[in-house]
Amino acid sequence: MTENFNRVTCPKCGYEENPTTAKKCEICGQLLKKGNSLAPLLAGTAAAALLGTLGYLGYGLVKGGRQAPAPSPQANAPSPSPGPTVTIPSAVPGGQSMDTAALISWGGQVLFKDIPGADMAAGAAAYAQGDYPTAASHFQRVRQAARGEPEALIYLNNARLGATPALGVAVVVPISDTANAARELLRGVAQAQDEAIKAGVPIKVLIADDNNNPDQARAIAAALTQDTAIMGVIGHGTSTTTLVAAPIYQQAGLPMIAPTSTSTELAALPRSGPNLIFRVIASDQFTGTALARHLLSRKQQKPLVFYNSQSSYSMSLLEALSTTIGLEGGQVVKTVDLSQGSPAAELQGTDADSLVLLPDSKSFEAAIAVARANQGRLPLVAGDAFYRIETLKQAGPSLQGAVLAVPWHPRKSNPQFAQAAAQLWGGDINWRTALSYDALQVLQAAAATGNVTPALAAPAARQALAQVLGDSGFTATGSTGAISFLPSGDRNSTVTLVRVEPGQRSGTGFDFVPF
Repeated sequence: MTENFNRVTCPKCGYEENPTTAKKCEICGQLLKKGNSLAPLLAGTAAAALLGTLGYLGYGLVKGGRQAPAPSPQANAPSPSPGPTVTIPSAVPGGQSMDTAALISWGGQVLFKDIPGADMAAGAAAYAQGDYPTAASHFQRVRQAARGEPEALIYLNNARLGATPALGVAVVVPISDTANAARELLRGVAQAQDEAIKAGVPIKVLIADDNNNPDQARAIAAALTQDTAIMGVIGHGTSTTTLVAAPIYQQAGLPMIAPTSTSTELAALPRSGPNLIFRVIASDQFTGTALARHLLSRKQQKPLVFYNSQSSYSMSLLEALSTTIGLEGGQVVKTVDLSQGSPAAELQGTDADSLVLLPDSKSFEAAIAVARANQGRLPLVAGDAFYRIETLKQAGPSLQGAVLAVPWHPRKSNPQFAQAAAQLWGGDINWRTALSYDALQVLQAAAATGNVTPALAAPAARQALAQVLGDSGFTATGSTGAISFLPSGDRNSTVTLVRVEPGQRSGTGFDFVPF
C-alpha cells in the first residue's frame, strides 16, 4: 500500500486517490472543489503517489529506482514533426473548430501539469528548440525524482532518438479529465517504446490529451490524420471518445488500436474500404457472454440484472448477457436501472436465482449498495467496473464468492512483462497498462511484418499497416498472450474470470483470484 500524499478526497463517496488536477471524482463522478488536497507532494516521492494503491486492481505501487544512461542522439536525420495545429474539417460530423497546439506533444511541451520540479518544463523547452541532449538530461532527472511519470520516460526516449528517423505513433488519453487513468495507459506505451528502442527499433511517441471530451477527441483525431509522421494511433481512453474519433481515422486511412474501449458499438461503425479500427481488449460481447455462460453452467438461469441506462458500456454488456441467457435456455427475470430511484429495493420479493451487476463508474456506488443489500443471498456476477480496490474496501464480505469478468490479471499475465514493468515503474501495474502495452506491441509487430520503416512515409506506411492488421493470419504477442483480430476489428480472445475470496494481497481482507 502507498502512503497518502497529495490527493483530493471525494465528499460524496470518500474516495481518497483523486489527483489534485481532477475536476471530478474518478469513482463516482462527483464534482471536486479546490482546497481538499493533502500535504504537497515531494518530488523525491512523487512516483509512489502517482501509481496509487494496488497495481493488480488498477493502482500500482512505485518506489525509487535507477535508469540506464542515455545513448548519444543522432543529429543529422529528419524527425517527426511536432504536429499540426488544425481545425476539424467541415466534412467531419459534429465537428467544431478547435486549436490542438496545446493538446499534443512529442516532448516540446508538458501535458501533465502536476509534475513536481522544474526539469519537465526545462526539458520541454530544450526539446522544442531541438537541443535533444539537454532535453534528455532534464527528462532523466525527472525519471530519477518521479519514477512513475510515463510522460517523462516517453519524452526521454524521444529526446534520446533526437533527429534519428523513427516510426511515429500517437497515443490519445484523457489527461485533463482522469489523470491517473491517463498515466496508467501511458505507462504501457512507454514500456513498449523503451523495450523497442533498446532492441534497435526506433519508435517516437506523440502524446495527446482529449480530456474525455467528444469534441476535443474529434479535433485531436483530425490533427493526427494530417501529421504524416504518424503511422498509427493508440486510443482513445474511453468508449465515448473512441466512438467519435474512429470514423475520422477510418476515413483518413490511419490505423487505430483501442486499448480499453469495450463498447460493442465500435465494431458496428460503418467502414469504407479496409477496416482500420481494432482493439486489444475483449468487447462487451465477449464479457457479457462469458458472464452469462458462467451462470448457465451453474444452473442459474433466472438472473436479476442491474445496469445503467445512461452508459453505452453498461447497455452493451446488458445486451450481450441477456441475448446469451435467452438463446441458451435461461431468461432474465428483471432489469433494474441503477440510475433511477432506489435500485437496492428491487431485491425484495424477487424469484431470481442469481444477481448480475453491470455498473459503469458513475453507477458504481449504487451497485455497491445492491451488493450490500443482497448480503450474499443470491450468487453474484459483475462486469469489470467492479475490478477495483474500492469494491473490496466497501463490500468485500458481501461479495465473497462473487465472480467478475476482467480484461487482465497479473497471475494470468506474461511473467516477463510483469517483472519488467515492476522494475521499470518500481511496483505493480494494472490492466490499462498491460493493454496499452499490447497496443504498441501490435503496431510494432505489424510494422515489422509489413516492412514499414521510418523511410516509408504516410500514406504508404499506413496502408501497409492496415493490410497486415486486416490479414486473418496476423498475430502479435503481448502481455496478455497471442493477439489476433476478427474481421470486425475485435480481438479474437476470451476474458478472464476472477472470484472474490479472503486474502491478504489487497490489504482489505479480500482479493480477486483467477479461477
